[in-house]
Amino acid sequence: MKFQLLIFSLAALFLTELSNILPTKQAKSFPIAQGNIRFVCSQSYDSINKKYVPATLAWNPQHKKPIVIWQNEDFSESGFNPQTRCEEVSPRFQEAYDNGSLKYLTYGTMNEQPVICTARFLGEDCDTLIITLRHQDNTEQTLQQLSDILLGYADAPLEQSSDDLVKVDNNRIYIEVNVENFLSQP
Repeated sequence: MKFQLLIFSLAALFLTELSNILPTKQAKSFPIAQGNIRFVCSQSYDSINKKYVPATLAWNPQHKKPIVIWQNEDFSESGFNPQTRCEEVSPRFQEAYDNGSLKYLTYGTMNEQPVICTARFLGEDCDTLIITLRHQDNTEQTLQQLSDILLGYADAPLEQSSDDLVKVDNNRIYIEVNVENFLSQP
């Protein structure tokens, strides 16, 4: 939980510093799809620690915004340092966008690990893996924090109404995602 709070708190901070974001490295090349939107692993300047850190960015020719800032080393022992996680996760966002499953974000379990994933329709199971979490992480809270970023609430105090959440019969939360709106917000 501390891991996600740090990541998403820093992402909120970086949403206000878009001019400092330098897209320098993309994990995997994808053709520009649908609305001319790409998800890339790049570098974002951490003004607190005065260094560049890996960041998953959503961008189109007019805007670029960080979604996840990768600084936590918790997965490093298993071969997934922050840069590697950025390079793994950024193409997953692109894959989900390209295959149309980035319509809803939800959570589930894959390979006995909690995950944030996508679903094409309400009530469906995970379609595309986005982020693997630690067992001690709160999946609903992480999903909420990611929702706050994608809905443009992350630069405000963490006060989220349930209006943007849709619960289905099994009480799983689904967040509707509109990347075009996310990128068009100031």
